[in-house]
Amino acid sequence: MKLRLLLFMLFILFLNESGAQTFYTENFNNGCTANCLATSYAGWTVTDNVGGTTGSAPNNWFISCAEEGVAPPGCGSSCVGDACLHIGANAGAGGDQGSTYNETGAVNATYRRAVSPSISTVGRTNIVLQFDFIAYGSASCSEDRAQLHLSDNNGASWPVAYQFCLSSLCCGACNGYSQGQWTTYSYTLPASFNNNAGIRIGFHWRNNGNGSGTDPSVAIDDIRLTQISPLPVTLVDLMAEKHGNMNRLNWKSVQEQQFSHFEIERSEDGIQFSKIGMMAGKGTALGKISYSFEDKQISPSVIYYYRLKLVDKDASFSYSRIVTLEGGGGSNDPLQLVKHLVYNHQLKLELAANRATSVRMSVYDSKGKTVIPAVAYNLKSGSNFVDLDISGLSQAMYFLKVEGTDHSSTNDPVITLKFVKSEY
Repeated sequence: MKLRLLLFMLFILFLNESGAQTFYTENFNNGCTANCLATSYAGWTVTDNVGGTTGSAPNNWFISCAEEGVAPPGCGSSCVGDACLHIGANAGAGGDQGSTYNETGAVNATYRRAVSPSISTVGRTNIVLQFDFIAYGSASCSEDRAQLHLSDNNGASWPVAYQFCLSSLCCGACNGYSQGQWTTYSYTLPASFNNNAGIRIGFHWRNNGNGSGTDPSVAIDDIRLTQISPLPVTLVDLMAEKHGNMNRLNWKSVQEQQFSHFEIERSEDGIQFSKIGMMAGKGTALGKISYSFEDKQISPSVIYYYRLKLVDKDASFSYSRIVTLEGGGGSNDPLQLVKHLVYNHQLKLELAANRATSVRMSVYDSKGKTVIPAVAYNLKSGSNFVDLDISGLSQAMYFLKVEGTDHSSTNDPVITLKFVKSEY
């Protein structure tokens, strides 16, 4: 399991930093809070009696935020504002209450496939399908369960070879009652889906009406199709640094070909990013080209996450790696956190001190409990590189506190950093 997870993470890294151009996305954000049937949304259709006979009071495919779309690995949630595609009960059984369905008997039997509009991949090869989902059904895929269905002939047929069971982890015990944990699914499409004027993506739900159900049913969000191909630009040396009272991003590109522009995106949690600027590329150019962007809208002691969106002239795009930097302060701060990185069970820090000083570092969990007691470090004036061992921490979010201890000032510096410890 750990090896599969590592390979998956390396694959995602490959998508993000190699020639990955996303050319189709669907986020299902229709502004509906509940009871909006999937058949009312943007060309999506529902085919009934697929693989069995639907009962007189079946469950329905809805698109709404009754089941909130949550970034993996978050847990299922009621409506906040991010709609998704999901199976819910029919109106007589309570209607759309998110990814939960009715299974009292044969009348609830459901064999329904939600089908995307026709999607063209003309001019595209080496295509990867990704989407986020929750699904909890029978492990053998034999009773109540969800499947991904694919068609390479515009929905005329849905070969069994292109049908895949969906099953995510649970937020709690997988006892049939816990909410699902949002998970990212990735699949490299077969060659018949390359350069194809009409492919369709389907999601099939079956509950067999035997009176024994599980919970949740299934939910789908953020579908994307990505082409693995040479990028129109090669990005190198993306760095973030303090510059007075602003944060500065510096990066370089080489061999721009039919390239449009960079979009600079920022986040305060490393998950939800928003665009804060744009910079035109050179179109087509050889050699190394330098770029710089200054973020002046920052606040002290806030950790900012930055990435670049690289947009080609045909509107396909890819993302850079993410870099982090604390906002505010300026060169007169006695101590600054320049950057940090979680890697190989270590929290790697670069700290800038305007004088030699002593600090102590401690780590707390999200409930405020100390998980790594204070460790003392002596810092020199200028840049300091510190590796903090976090191998004993489980996968979760933590807070690092850095406090000055030499008492040479009435206001010893204090820095707080939020970071996430992953399995690798």
